[in-house]
Amino acid sequence: MRQRYLFSLFWLLLLPAFTWAQTLTVRGVVKDATTGEGLPGVTVLVKGTQNGTASQADGAYSIAVPSTDAVLTFSYIGYLPLELPVGGKSVLDANLKVDNKSLDEVVVVGYGTVAKSDVTGSVSSLKGSELNKQPAASVEQLLQGKIAGVQVVMPSGEPGADATVRIRGSSSINGSNSPLLVVDGFPWGDARNLKQINPEDIASIEVLKDASSAAIYGSRGANGVILITTKRGKAGKTSITLSTLNTLSTLPSKLDVWSDPVDVAVIDNESRRNAGLAPLFVGENYLGTYYPSVAELRGEDPNKPAWPYRTYWPDEVYRNPFSQSYTLTATGGTDRTKFSMSGNYYREEGLAIKNYYDRYNGRLNLEQKLTDKLTAGVNLILTHTQRNGGSLSADRSPVFPIYNPDGTYFRIGPRDFGNPIAYANEVLNKNKTIDVLGTLFVSYDITKWLNFRTQLSDKYGNSIGDVYEPRNVTNTGYLYNGFGVIDNYSSNELLNENYFTVNKNFNQIHNLNIVAGYTAQSFNIRTSRLEGRGFINDALENENLNTALTQYTTNGLTKSLLNSYIGRVNYSLLDRYLFTFTSRADGSSKFGANNKWAFFPSAAVAWKLNEEAFLRAVPTISEAKVRVSYGLTGNQGISPYQTLDRLGAGRYYTGGSFQTGFGPGIFGYDGYNKIWEGVPNPDLKWETTSQLDAGLDLGFLNQRITLSADVYYKRTRDLLRQTYITPSSGYDRLWVNDGVIENKGVELGLNAEILNGPVQWSVGGNFTLNRNKLISMGEDNFVWNGSSIEMLRAPVNAYIVGEPINVFYGYKTNGIIQTVEEGRASGLTGDMARPGEIKYVDLNGDGAVNDQDRTIIGNPNPKFLYSLNTSLRHKGFDLSAQFYGVSGNDVFDMRKFSPSRQLQRWTPDNPTNDYPSVNATRAYYGSDWFVTSGSFMRIQNVTLGYNFKSNLIKGLETLRIYFSGSNLYTFTGFHKGFDPEVPYNGLQYGSYPRPRALSVGVNIGI
Repeated sequence: MRQRYLFSLFWLLLLPAFTWAQTLTVRGVVKDATTGEGLPGVTVLVKGTQNGTASQADGAYSIAVPSTDAVLTFSYIGYLPLELPVGGKSVLDANLKVDNKSLDEVVVVGYGTVAKSDVTGSVSSLKGSELNKQPAASVEQLLQGKIAGVQVVMPSGEPGADATVRIRGSSSINGSNSPLLVVDGFPWGDARNLKQINPEDIASIEVLKDASSAAIYGSRGANGVILITTKRGKAGKTSITLSTLNTLSTLPSKLDVWSDPVDVAVIDNESRRNAGLAPLFVGENYLGTYYPSVAELRGEDPNKPAWPYRTYWPDEVYRNPFSQSYTLTATGGTDRTKFSMSGNYYREEGLAIKNYYDRYNGRLNLEQKLTDKLTAGVNLILTHTQRNGGSLSADRSPVFPIYNPDGTYFRIGPRDFGNPIAYANEVLNKNKTIDVLGTLFVSYDITKWLNFRTQLSDKYGNSIGDVYEPRNVTNTGYLYNGFGVIDNYSSNELLNENYFTVNKNFNQIHNLNIVAGYTAQSFNIRTSRLEGRGFINDALENENLNTALTQYTTNGLTKSLLNSYIGRVNYSLLDRYLFTFTSRADGSSKFGANNKWAFFPSAAVAWKLNEEAFLRAVPTISEAKVRVSYGLTGNQGISPYQTLDRLGAGRYYTGGSFQTGFGPGIFGYDGYNKIWEGVPNPDLKWETTSQLDAGLDLGFLNQRITLSADVYYKRTRDLLRQTYITPSSGYDRLWVNDGVIENKGVELGLNAEILNGPVQWSVGGNFTLNRNKLISMGEDNFVWNGSSIEMLRAPVNAYIVGEPINVFYGYKTNGIIQTVEEGRASGLTGDMARPGEIKYVDLNGDGAVNDQDRTIIGNPNPKFLYSLNTSLRHKGFDLSAQFYGVSGNDVFDMRKFSPSRQLQRWTPDNPTNDYPSVNATRAYYGSDWFVTSGSFMRIQNVTLGYNFKSNLIKGLETLRIYFSGSNLYTFTGFHKGFDPEVPYNGLQYGSYPRPRALSVGVNIGI
């Protein structure tokens, strides 16, 4: 008994020692394995537990471990993870190696993936931190300025407005120039659909720019391809994240509009006198409206009180709107089941009153491993949007009020429908859309190196547009005594894809990847329009169109099919010499019987110089690869039935009633006249783009510095376009294949991690140069592009053989006429020769200024695009900034003679050579007087954030708060008060202002 007692006492005395051993405190320093610098913010965890800490500013850490055989894990962004056994040590230092992940990361290339180091074509990628550095309400904002060769034009600040996206220039005249958008493998359509995607759902964006990478999409790849992959689940614990973004927007600058009633009256009176008309602002009534005199407006008329109104319309029309976005995401799974799901609500209020855009997004990605070889899954994306209101004019005269004393809207005369407040409050202008994309897939591993995948996708879209214009608010409503419309659009696309994938390595020497398959896709679009004119009252708006005095109904249905065979072979020899062969055969119902099918092949080779012995010994070079590719892609971007003989229907009044007649042909409008078309062309075929690309990829210091450079030449032949034919045929226009467009250019992308220690600093930038030329256009050498501009009574943009597309065409000018003699000597006559008029140049010297003197007066295509971005990290803080610029493009500025410039007008006392006199009846002509430089450099975004430590709250994984500013300032010589980023054709009408946005966001992960 005594021995047992002594034995128990012995172990009781040793217990504290064991307890001390099991709660050992380990200290150390985490360093960069290359530089030896301490790394701050490194996550240090006891493996298999939630016990963790983070290293301090000098890399030092301290952590309690439960036992001497514990294992510590060290993880840090940009470095490879490290595990170290404690082994009873109380001091344990860790040296982390830089993660050379830019070479090992996987890039999506269409019907498969490939390691970035093995890419043979021109493919650019955005993923991970590159997507999350700056907040973005749309994918277009994410893309602008981020990738060389990609031009994103956002000419309007209106919520939900479409952006124009071009990859390596424009290659078509009447066909589509927009790149193909592919979301999770489904061809979503052109890039206008980007706004339907929630940026928070995106895992990666790949842009296929050359023919080798885009040829797998055949007839839809000529304009490039944008691949979006949404987030996927991962095996492990479930992660839930909440992202919020709240934004306050303001006008970026003061608008160039009238603000002083005196200036308005002086200019208007002078303008009418110069036109030989009686002035209005003389203190008398005109057409029921009283126009105060200039003295009355100044408060200098002793017989009348000072004028009581001074309406500054921008303050009434625009506001400081508040926008918000909330995204809740859950991801996780097991070894057999993986899921990712999210929901998003986004509301953007426009600068204009009553204008807003709502978007609801839902997404589900689910993948189930049914057996060791069989995997099935579903991808689902749901988008619902609603848009209300739109652009409003703030150009109204400040002389007059918004409302009459009785509360009705003030009108300057009986036919004045320009009151923007009345328009915003009384006009119905709404649009609702719903889009659903569902994909079911099954993947079966036949062998370790052979896989078969089949998937069925269905995309349904529906939109409803509601319009009602009351009788006393708009001109249309006044003419028809109320005007209402309901527009319906529905589409359904069904896609089935089946393909085999081979991945085989032979003795670590030969590596082979083969994709071969078949796809079939159907397109169905149904439209209808219900229109009513003439209503008893405006109470029900467009909700009871059958009560309209006159009713119109139109509807349409289009169907088309696209069947394809796809194939791609990637071959690697010694992981050094890379070869890619791609082909796609497309058969489309859109084209004639003689050209239903087309074949689009491509080839690419690449050489990893850094794997050769002569460079492998150079430690500073981590990548050196040269690439060359050539191939064909197509464009089928026209409507169906253009190859068929079509019948049209019309309503005719005869015999005392309306009758319906049918006949060959259909009619449309070309912007000027009614056009008869519908003549068949059975030989109509695809546009074909051939492209040669040569590239160089360099990496230094374990990819801390990377450079990517490409030069390319694109040539598009058999342009799909409409040409005018002889009237004796009974038709006006015919779809044909003729013409050639070329694009050639240079792309550069440079990124560098300048500091990679306690302070991390990286910079990057890209440069894009593209030259575009129309080589031929069949028998035509000149064709106007676009509708006639009302102020000029003619279009401005033109297609001219030998020139870039969309050049401005018009008259040259030489200042302002100072004397009648000068005007007549210039070949001008009548009122055009008066002092103060624009001096048009008699270019051909025949003594008269007429149509024969017109020439090319400007080019809206930029000479180059550039972007610079930088990011800085220290401890928990991060700071990033992006600058974006466009240089060398011209803008045709229809707002050039704005109020501030009318105050600088020509007068006998101010004989300026810049701005003409004011004249109420002047006929303006398209000329270089309107052309100005559209170059600019914008501070696109600046974001400052702080990442809190994960151990701040139990269960908290991440917490980041950030402040962001977008469109902070634009450096430009463009017209003050207007944005130089105008539509792709270069025409500036005074678009919806682009807001300056200040945001605060929170990202929470648990």
